[in-house]
Amino acid sequence: MQIIFQIIFSLFAIAALGLVWRRRADGLLSKHSALWWSIIWLAVLALAWYPNSTQVLADILGIGRGVDLVTYCALAFLFFTIFRLTIKIESLQRDITKVVRRDALEKNNI
Repeated sequence: MQIIFQIIFSLFAIAALGLVWRRRADGLLSKHSALWWSIIWLAVLALAWYPNSTQVLADILGIGRGVDLVTYCALAFLFFTIFRLTIKIESLQRDITKVVRRDALEKNNI
């Protein structure tokens, strides 16, 4: 059963890697972001094939199980990503507000 899980996750990670680099080639993703996401997907691939490696690291860090370590790291990553997206959205809202105000003032001056 584990081999099925490993194959499915491997196919998913390889497809995600392909998508990352296709987006990079299309200019929709920066080199830094493409590298970062490649590392994430390669880590997913490595963890699918070497699941016991998380237990070794969890033991070093004093965490009970390897799956707990993965869960903590995934949650921290998700919260950080949500934080960064929130900042980006607020920045875009401010920029849109400035453009709309400037456009409204220019139309009133005509």
